[in-house]
Amino acid sequence: MSTALKPIFESLEGLFNSCEIDYVLLKEQTLNEAWLKDYSNQRIVNSFLFNYIKIQDKLGAGLFRKLLFSLREINNENQPMIDILNLLEKLEIIPSVAVWDKLREIRNVIAHEYPSEIEERLENIALALSGYEQIKLLFANLKQYAQLKQVM
Repeated sequence: MSTALKPIFESLEGLFNSCEIDYVLLKEQTLNEAWLKDYSNQRIVNSFLFNYIKIQDKLGAGLFRKLLFSLREINNENQPMIDILNLLEKLEIIPSVAVWDKLREIRNVIAHEYPSEIEERLENIALALSGYEQIKLLFANLKQYAQLKQVM
């Protein structure tokens, strides 16, 4: 595994493990206002959302560029994000730039929500759960690609 990629993959796997625990707990529940009022449930939600955001950030800000650099698809890691995403799509590492943009949009909505708006919060939790399913598949694809190309 590339020295630069190993700690990123390991960190992401740790975040996914934590996120998965909360994801399973959330999927087992009927998410509504009464459920969300319980502080223990809020902690599960907050843990899930925190890890979801961290996963997004670590993929976009770290792994994408370092993977492409390790593959020698880019000469330096200072490429604009749109170029990185277009290349990832061309190499079929991500399904499309639009998918990543949607996942990024979910992340931004979560980061800027107001917890007092219960209905909005419940909608955002549902969006994040759906986004997590997609990002988990995207990460598995990234990992498989890196293994196939022997950069990890």
